[in-house]
Amino acid sequence: MIKGIDNVGGCTTEVERLIAFYQKLGFSEAYRNDRGVMVAANSVNPFIFATQQISPPPVRRELGLFGNPPGIDHINLAVADVDALYSTLRAAGVRFDGSPENQC
Repeated sequence: MIKGIDNVGGCTTEVERLIAFYQKLGFSEAYRNDRGVMVAANSVNPFIFATQQISPPPVRRELGLFGNPPGIDHINLAVADVDALYSTLRAAGVRFDGSPENQC
């Protein structure tokens, strides 16, 4: 029987930069092996690994979702105060396309 999702894998051209981003969100490195790095916060476990492609095309996503290519489109994280987290991340140098919006 399924108990939950163990991890979600994310392939990137910049592993260390993505790890640093997750650390700004409050994740810590759970383990590292020759395949990638697992970061963890509570029960959320992204697994980060490097692409083997040379010069892969950038991934383009639309907020509307339905025109996006197949594959994992996004991961939503539950937070206590999105505005406070947004301010903290901006102060830490994370760039955003816009401020948080209510999408419900």
